[in-house]
Amino acid sequence: MTWMVTGGAGYIGSHIVDAFVSRGESVLVYDSMSSGYETRIRYLEKKHRATIPIVRADIRDCEKFENSCNQFNISGVVHAAALKSVRESFEIPEEYMDVNVRGTKNILDISISLGIRKFIFSSTAAVYGNPKHSLPVSESEVCSPVSPYGETKYLAEKLVESCYKDFGLHGVNLRYFNVIGACAPELADVMGENLLPLLLSKIKNGLPLEVFGSDYPTQDGTCVRDYVDVRDVARAHLLAATTLNVLPARMNIGTGVGESVLDVINNLSAVMGMNLEIVMKGRRQGDPAFLCADPTMAAKELGFLTQYSLRESIESVRSLLR
Repeated sequence: MTWMVTGGAGYIGSHIVDAFVSRGESVLVYDSMSSGYETRIRYLEKKHRATIPIVRADIRDCEKFENSCNQFNISGVVHAAALKSVRESFEIPEEYMDVNVRGTKNILDISISLGIRKFIFSSTAAVYGNPKHSLPVSESEVCSPVSPYGETKYLAEKLVESCYKDFGLHGVNLRYFNVIGACAPELADVMGENLLPLLLSKIKNGLPLEVFGSDYPTQDGTCVRDYVDVRDVARAHLLAATTLNVLPARMNIGTGVGESVLDVINNLSAVMGMNLEIVMKGRRQGDPAFLCADPTMAAKELGFLTQYSLRESIESVRSLLR
């Protein structure tokens, strides 16, 4: 098979490409480069001593997408391209709807028309919104997104699921939780809104670490999340893509363990061997108090268990401070 990875030059997408190429799969990267970096793919080419072709194009460009599928004889798609900033989604919700929903519909329609039958969708725990309890959420949890980003990903999920049901597409919506870590500095997360790169940036610039919200109903008052290593997330995509089993429509990808923001900072302090200054700020819009995965289904259907601890994920990006 030849797999197309949309958003393959992004943080998570490039790790998916790494996992697939490591297994010997043929991969085409399709990326607009709005937030991706070609240098990530060039690094992977050197790492694997392989050619990884790149098509620089938007998923809303139907002609380009169809031509790319035909030119490279694509037989499966991993759809990781999306706009994904919660904050930004409140500012430009129409653009998020256009890219994340209409863009997904475009590539689904074209994939079906070309006879492509494998389609893995990279979704997010943001579809769950703000659960009214402090228990790990299963896939049966009622979805009630609290941001335009989460809403657009949920709508895209429904489009994908309808194609699984109506057109015989094979795959799964993978709802992954807070992704951290890196297999190499060249592929690291540089998106300033995500917790770990934001903390590292503050440390590098000699600034105090900002914690948004200290009065949540959690053990230490800060938000609790399920931090899952990007290498585990990439491996989950590979398992889903290569299994011969018919999969459920959606699966959580997480550790099943909740860690607070202060837990992350304490681990970071230990890794750095230094005391870190903290400044408490007010809550941010759209932040649930507790959001942790119940990963039972992925373990059952894919044999998927996470391999990296929070400390190991933090260790993996320590070099970014140099």
